[in-house]
Amino acid sequence: MRRSIAVGCGVLLLAGWQVPSASAAVSGVQVAWVDATHAKVRITWSESTPSANTLALETDGGGEPLSLGSVPVGAPNELLVNTSYLGYTNYPDVSRVVVSDPAGGSASSVGFDRYSRPGGGPNFSFAPQGGVKWDFYPDPYGDSTPNDPLDVTGGTKYTVRLRYDKQPHVYGDCGEVLLPASTATNGVIPDNGQPAAVAVLTSNEWNPKPRGDDGSAITTTSLTIAAPTVTAYGTPLTLTGTGAYHDVLEGGTVVCRQRAYPLASVLVALQGRNSPTSAWYVVGSTQMDGTGKYSFSLPNPGAREYRVVYTTTAGGANAIMVGATTVTKAVKATTRVMSAKFISPVITYGTKPQAYLWVDPANTQRAALQFKNASGVWQGVSYKTLYAGKGLLQFSWSKRGATQFRWYVPASTHNSLPVAAVYSGVFTLTVR
Repeated sequence: MRRSIAVGCGVLLLAGWQVPSASAAVSGVQVAWVDATHAKVRITWSESTPSANTLALETDGGGEPLSLGSVPVGAPNELLVNTSYLGYTNYPDVSRVVVSDPAGGSASSVGFDRYSRPGGGPNFSFAPQGGVKWDFYPDPYGDSTPNDPLDVTGGTKYTVRLRYDKQPHVYGDCGEVLLPASTATNGVIPDNGQPAAVAVLTSNEWNPKPRGDDGSAITTTSLTIAAPTVTAYGTPLTLTGTGAYHDVLEGGTVVCRQRAYPLASVLVALQGRNSPTSAWYVVGSTQMDGTGKYSFSLPNPGAREYRVVYTTTAGGANAIMVGATTVTKAVKATTRVMSAKFISPVITYGTKPQAYLWVDPANTQRAALQFKNASGVWQGVSYKTLYAGKGLLQFSWSKRGATQFRWYVPASTHNSLPVAAVYSGVFTLTVR
């Protein structure tokens, strides 16, 4: 009997080992943001029998599950996890939270993504209103789990970062400017005349700190101009200058250095305008030489303002060379005296001298003949109305010896451009 009891006990014990404990039947795993800061995720679930639970993050991409922690038996079926601990992905992998019980039962949440679009360099184009237009390339992935419980309205935010060679240094030796964040994938970078390394930084609920590497560059240009302040009408007017382009080198040690090179072999335009309030128009164009120098030569058409312009051009998918405009140079024009003389510079007493004048532009205007009196003061003789810019004045003269004369030609307008007054050179009449 003792043997049979022992065997019976053994059988009973063995049967106890073979009977599994009942599962807590986990179900209804839910994920949600704790609040609008998106700093934490709340995980909740249900179970038929209270038990200890372990939680892990699993992804469709495989790899080891990420342990999220455990909840002891009797505690609320809830766990708060920092978003930073969950991390983010550069591609739209699908993740799930799995809640398990000691008996091997488990349940998972619906799939959600932790995708944060990588930042980088934008493409550039000319902005007619000024500055540089930037465009970020379309997202190659998009949302792999539309309308998942952790999706946030608005999605990715884009922040344009510009690094300059200037103080204060906020990143290594770089000065830095961040434009306001926006959900728009394009915008305009204001022109401040400085070259910059540019990146579009991205952020969202999974990656709240904007991130991205410099991948584009804004190169600026500069132009100088030199011109005379006044020349005679119709005579050659020469405007010269130099050009350079400037970029920023951001090295591996984060050292921002602005560099300058000759703006060689590019086309620049000479523009003019008739007054400080009138519109600019193109006068001509020329190509810079290999050393970054240019020269324009043209007949002076009358007083007007000039400037030289290099137009903004795209230098590639991720670069742009911003154009430049010189300061304005005002160049006056004076009436050009082609000839001022006496037909016969030596006459006999009693003969009427004939004073001749030829000017350009050939306008109809009244010129004044003057002589220098014994006191050395210029004094008027008579007026002569010019026709086609020419006139011959015959007058009475009774003073013997040599006398100096000159013509005064008043200001005029030619082709809507002012031409300033001028005195001719001195010419002499001798009466014998």
